[in-house]
Amino acid sequence: MKKPYNKLVVCGCSISSTTKVKRAWGHYLSEKLDVDYLHLATGCGSDKRGFRRLTQAIIAGDVDENSLVLFQPTEVTRREIPSHATPEEYEKHIAKTQAGDADIGATPILEKTLTGRIVSFFKVDSYEWQPNNLDKLVHLHTQQEPGCLDSHFDAEMLSVYYYMLESMCKQKNITLVTIWDGTRGWLDVLKTHKSSQIRLIGDAFDRELWFRVDDFWTNHERTVVYALDPPEDRAHFNTAGHIKLADDIEKFLREKGVLE
Repeated sequence: MKKPYNKLVVCGCSISSTTKVKRAWGHYLSEKLDVDYLHLATGCGSDKRGFRRLTQAIIAGDVDENSLVLFQPTEVTRREIPSHATPEEYEKHIAKTQAGDADIGATPILEKTLTGRIVSFFKVDSYEWQPNNLDKLVHLHTQQEPGCLDSHFDAEMLSVYYYMLESMCKQKNITLVTIWDGTRGWLDVLKTHKSSQIRLIGDAFDRELWFRVDDFWTNHERTVVYALDPPEDRAHFNTAGHIKLADDIEKFLREKGVLE
Protein backbone atom coordinates (compact mmCIF):
# COMPACT_ATOMS: atom_id res chain seq x y z
CA MET A 1 0.00 0.00 0.00
CA LYS A 2 3.00 2.28 0.44
CA LYS A 3 3.39 4.84 -2.31
CA PRO A 4 5.68 7.80 -3.02
CA TYR A 5 3.03 10.39 -2.13
CA ASN A 6 3.71 13.92 -3.30
CA LYS A 7 0.48 15.58 -2.17
CA LEU A 8 -1.87 15.56 0.81
CA VAL A 9 -5.53 16.43 0.17
CA VAL A 10 -7.99 17.22 2.97
CA CYS A 11 -11.78 17.58 2.58
CA GLY A 12 -14.01 18.57 5.47
CA CYS A 13 -15.71 21.33 7.41
CA SER A 14 -14.48 23.95 9.87
CA ILE A 15 -12.93 21.41 12.23
CA SER A 16 -10.50 20.57 9.43
CA SER A 17 -10.00 24.19 8.43
CA THR A 18 -8.48 27.33 9.92
CA THR A 19 -11.22 28.27 12.37
CA LYS A 20 -9.66 30.99 14.53
CA VAL A 21 -6.25 29.41 14.07
CA LYS A 22 -3.61 30.14 11.47
CA ARG A 23 -3.05 26.54 10.38
CA ALA A 24 -5.19 23.39 10.40
CA TRP A 25 -4.14 19.80 11.05
CA GLY A 26 -3.72 19.15 7.32
CA HIS A 27 -1.15 21.92 7.07
CA TYR A 28 0.86 20.38 9.93
CA LEU A 29 0.56 16.85 8.54
CA SER A 30 1.66 17.82 5.03
CA GLU A 31 4.65 19.61 6.53
CA LYS A 32 5.58 16.53 8.56
CA LEU A 33 5.34 14.38 5.44
CA ASP A 34 7.15 16.99 3.32
CA VAL A 35 4.56 16.93 0.54
CA ASP A 36 2.42 19.52 -1.23
CA TYR A 37 -0.92 20.36 0.34
CA LEU A 38 -4.35 20.80 -1.27
CA HIS A 39 -6.73 22.26 1.30
CA LEU A 40 -10.34 21.56 0.30
CA ALA A 41 -11.82 21.92 3.80
CA THR A 42 -13.71 25.09 4.72
CA GLY A 43 -15.93 26.63 7.34
CA CYS A 44 -19.59 25.57 6.93
CA GLY A 45 -18.42 22.94 4.46
CA SER A 46 -20.53 19.92 3.59
CA ASP A 47 -19.85 16.39 2.38
CA LYS A 48 -21.62 17.36 -0.83
CA ARG A 49 -19.13 20.14 -1.41
CA GLY A 50 -16.28 17.75 -0.61
CA PHE A 51 -17.54 15.25 -3.20
CA ARG A 52 -17.82 18.02 -5.79
CA ARG A 53 -14.43 19.61 -5.17
CA LEU A 54 -12.52 16.34 -4.80
CA THR A 55 -14.07 14.70 -7.87
CA GLN A 56 -13.40 17.79 -9.96
CA ALA A 57 -9.78 17.80 -8.74
CA ILE A 58 -9.44 14.14 -9.77
CA ILE A 59 -10.96 14.89 -13.20
CA ALA A 60 -8.55 17.81 -13.63
CA GLY A 61 -5.56 15.65 -12.71
CA ASP A 62 -4.77 17.67 -9.58
CA VAL A 63 -5.39 14.55 -7.47
CA ASP A 64 -3.99 11.21 -8.68
CA GLU A 65 -2.50 7.95 -7.43
CA ASN A 66 0.35 9.84 -5.80
CA SER A 67 -2.09 11.86 -3.67
CA LEU A 68 -3.11 10.86 -0.15
CA VAL A 69 -6.75 11.90 0.34
CA LEU A 70 -8.24 12.45 3.81
CA PHE A 71 -11.99 13.01 3.88
CA GLN A 72 -13.70 14.23 7.08
CA PRO A 73 -17.50 13.68 7.07
CA THR A 74 -19.61 16.39 8.68
CA GLU A 75 -23.26 16.95 9.63
CA VAL A 76 -25.47 15.26 7.07
CA THR A 77 -28.00 18.07 6.54
CA ARG A 78 -25.35 20.50 5.32
CA ARG A 79 -25.43 21.34 1.64
CA GLU A 80 -24.71 23.88 -1.09
CA ILE A 81 -27.54 26.11 -2.26
CA PRO A 82 -27.49 28.30 -5.40
CA SER A 83 -27.01 31.85 -4.15
CA HIS A 84 -28.85 35.05 -4.98
CA ALA A 85 -25.73 37.10 -4.25
CA THR A 86 -24.75 39.53 -6.98
CA PRO A 87 -21.23 39.43 -8.40
CA GLU A 88 -20.54 42.60 -6.43
CA GLU A 89 -21.76 41.05 -3.17
CA TYR A 90 -19.69 37.97 -3.85
CA GLU A 91 -16.48 39.90 -4.48
CA LYS A 92 -17.09 42.02 -1.38
CA HIS A 93 -17.62 38.92 0.74
CA ILE A 94 -14.47 37.22 -0.54
CA ALA A 95 -12.41 40.37 -0.01
CA LYS A 96 -13.74 40.75 3.53
CA THR A 97 -12.71 37.25 4.56
CA GLN A 98 -9.27 37.79 3.10
CA ALA A 99 -8.73 41.26 4.57
CA GLY A 100 -5.99 41.85 7.09
CA ASP A 101 -8.48 42.85 9.78
CA ALA A 102 -10.65 39.74 9.29
CA ASP A 103 -10.87 37.13 12.04
CA ILE A 104 -7.99 34.69 12.03
CA GLY A 105 -8.99 31.76 9.87
CA ALA A 106 -12.11 33.43 8.46
CA THR A 107 -13.32 31.46 5.45
CA PRO A 108 -15.87 32.44 2.79
CA ILE A 109 -19.38 30.96 2.94
CA LEU A 110 -19.92 31.72 -0.73
CA GLU A 111 -18.08 29.98 -3.54
CA LYS A 112 -18.03 29.97 -7.33
CA THR A 113 -18.34 26.64 -9.11
CA LEU A 114 -16.50 25.76 -12.31
CA THR A 115 -19.46 27.03 -14.31
CA GLY A 116 -19.21 30.39 -12.56
CA ARG A 117 -22.34 29.88 -10.46
CA ILE A 118 -22.29 31.27 -6.94
CA VAL A 119 -23.34 28.84 -4.19
CA SER A 120 -23.91 29.49 -0.49
CA PHE A 121 -23.02 27.01 2.24
CA PHE A 122 -25.96 25.83 4.32
CA LYS A 123 -25.97 24.45 7.86
CA VAL A 124 -28.33 24.90 10.78
CA ASP A 125 -28.50 28.64 11.66
CA SER A 126 -26.44 29.65 8.62
CA TYR A 127 -29.16 32.17 7.74
CA GLU A 128 -27.71 34.36 10.49
CA TRP A 129 -24.58 35.27 8.56
CA GLN A 130 -25.53 35.25 4.89
CA PRO A 131 -24.34 38.45 3.12
CA ASN A 132 -27.39 38.44 0.82
CA ASN A 133 -30.86 39.09 2.27
CA LEU A 134 -32.67 36.69 -0.06
CA ASP A 135 -30.16 33.97 0.82
CA LYS A 136 -31.01 34.60 4.48
CA LEU A 137 -34.66 33.82 3.76
CA VAL A 138 -33.83 30.73 1.71
CA HIS A 139 -31.61 29.35 4.47
CA LEU A 140 -34.16 30.16 7.15
CA HIS A 141 -37.02 28.47 5.29
CA THR A 142 -34.84 25.48 4.44
CA GLN A 143 -34.18 25.07 8.13
CA GLN A 144 -37.74 25.67 9.33
CA GLU A 145 -40.07 24.21 6.72
CA PRO A 146 -41.18 20.60 7.39
CA GLY A 147 -39.58 18.14 5.04
CA CYS A 148 -36.67 20.31 3.91
CA LEU A 149 -34.24 18.68 6.31
CA ASP A 150 -34.31 14.94 6.92
CA SER A 151 -31.14 13.61 8.52
CA HIS A 152 -31.89 9.95 7.80
CA PHE A 153 -32.56 10.57 4.11
CA ASP A 154 -29.47 12.77 3.79
CA ALA A 155 -27.35 10.16 5.58
CA GLU A 156 -28.66 7.43 3.29
CA MET A 157 -27.83 9.46 0.19
CA LEU A 158 -24.39 10.42 1.51
CA SER A 159 -23.58 6.76 2.11
CA VAL A 160 -24.36 6.14 -1.57
CA TYR A 161 -22.19 9.04 -2.70
CA TYR A 162 -19.37 7.90 -0.43
CA TYR A 163 -19.56 4.37 -1.82
CA MET A 164 -19.15 5.83 -5.30
CA LEU A 165 -16.22 7.96 -4.11
CA GLU A 166 -14.55 4.96 -2.49
CA SER A 167 -15.05 2.91 -5.66
CA MET A 168 -13.67 5.67 -7.87
CA CYS A 169 -10.57 6.06 -5.70
CA LYS A 170 -9.93 2.31 -5.78
CA GLN A 171 -10.35 2.25 -9.55
CA LYS A 172 -7.85 5.09 -9.90
CA ASN A 173 -5.50 3.67 -7.24
CA ILE A 174 -5.98 6.72 -4.99
CA THR A 175 -5.57 6.15 -1.24
CA LEU A 176 -8.69 7.39 0.57
CA VAL A 177 -8.70 7.81 4.36
CA THR A 178 -11.82 8.72 6.33
CA ILE A 179 -11.50 10.93 9.42
CA TRP A 180 -14.46 10.43 11.78
CA ASP A 181 -14.86 12.92 14.63
CA GLY A 182 -17.33 11.92 17.36
CA THR A 183 -20.85 11.30 16.06
CA ARG A 184 -20.44 13.69 13.14
CA GLY A 185 -21.24 12.00 9.82
CA TRP A 186 -23.66 9.79 7.92
CA LEU A 187 -22.60 6.50 9.47
CA ASP A 188 -23.62 7.43 13.01
CA VAL A 189 -26.99 8.74 11.81
CA LEU A 190 -27.76 5.47 10.04
CA LYS A 191 -26.81 3.50 13.14
CA THR A 192 -29.80 5.05 14.94
CA HIS A 193 -32.33 3.90 12.33
CA LYS A 194 -34.74 1.09 13.19
CA SER A 195 -34.21 -0.71 9.89
CA SER A 196 -31.52 -3.39 10.24
CA GLN A 197 -30.89 -3.13 6.49
CA ILE A 198 -30.05 0.57 6.82
CA ARG A 199 -27.89 0.02 9.90
CA LEU A 200 -25.84 -2.56 8.03
CA ILE A 201 -24.96 -0.20 5.16
CA GLY A 202 -21.65 0.61 6.81
CA ASP A 203 -20.59 -3.03 6.43
CA ALA A 204 -20.34 -2.51 2.68
CA PHE A 205 -17.38 -0.19 3.11
CA ASP A 206 -13.68 -0.93 3.46
CA ARG A 207 -13.02 0.30 7.01
CA GLU A 208 -9.31 -0.45 7.05
CA LEU A 209 -8.43 3.23 6.70
CA TRP A 210 -11.17 4.73 8.87
CA PHE A 211 -9.57 6.90 11.55
CA ARG A 212 -11.72 7.77 14.57
CA VAL A 213 -10.63 10.62 16.83
CA ASP A 214 -12.40 8.88 19.74
CA ASP A 215 -9.96 5.98 19.46
CA PHE A 216 -7.02 8.29 20.16
CA TRP A 217 -8.46 10.98 22.45
CA THR A 218 -10.43 10.89 25.67
CA ASN A 219 -13.65 12.88 25.85
CA HIS A 220 -11.92 15.36 28.18
CA GLU A 221 -9.14 15.90 25.65
CA ARG A 222 -11.58 16.36 22.79
CA THR A 223 -13.97 18.74 24.57
CA VAL A 224 -11.66 20.60 26.94
CA VAL A 225 -7.90 20.21 26.53
CA TYR A 226 -7.77 20.50 22.74
CA ALA A 227 -11.06 22.34 22.17
CA LEU A 228 -10.90 25.86 20.75
CA ASP A 229 -12.71 27.75 23.49
CA PRO A 230 -14.50 25.57 26.04
CA PRO A 231 -17.20 25.55 27.19
CA GLU A 232 -18.53 27.92 24.46
CA ASP A 233 -16.74 26.16 21.60
CA ARG A 234 -16.01 22.49 22.18
CA ALA A 235 -16.39 21.51 18.52
CA HIS A 236 -13.34 23.12 16.95
CA PHE A 237 -9.68 22.49 17.72
CA ASN A 238 -7.16 24.89 19.22
CA THR A 239 -3.65 25.02 17.76
CA ALA A 240 -2.40 22.24 20.07
CA GLY A 241 -5.38 20.14 19.02
CA HIS A 242 -4.61 20.52 15.31
CA ILE A 243 -0.98 19.56 15.94
CA LYS A 244 -1.95 16.52 18.03
CA LEU A 245 -4.49 15.38 15.45
CA ALA A 246 -1.84 15.60 12.73
CA ASP A 247 0.52 13.51 14.89
CA ASP A 248 -2.15 10.90 15.64
CA ILE A 249 -3.21 10.58 12.01
CA GLU A 250 0.41 10.14 10.98
CA LYS A 251 0.84 7.43 13.63
CA PHE A 252 -2.32 5.69 12.39
CA LEU A 253 -1.20 5.79 8.75
CA ARG A 254 2.21 4.37 9.63
CA GLU A 255 0.63 1.57 11.66
CA LYS A 256 -1.62 0.76 8.69
CA GLY A 257 1.33 0.66 6.33
CA VAL A 258 0.15 3.65 4.28
CA LEU A 259 3.33 5.49 5.22
CA GLU A 260 6.79 4.06 5.80
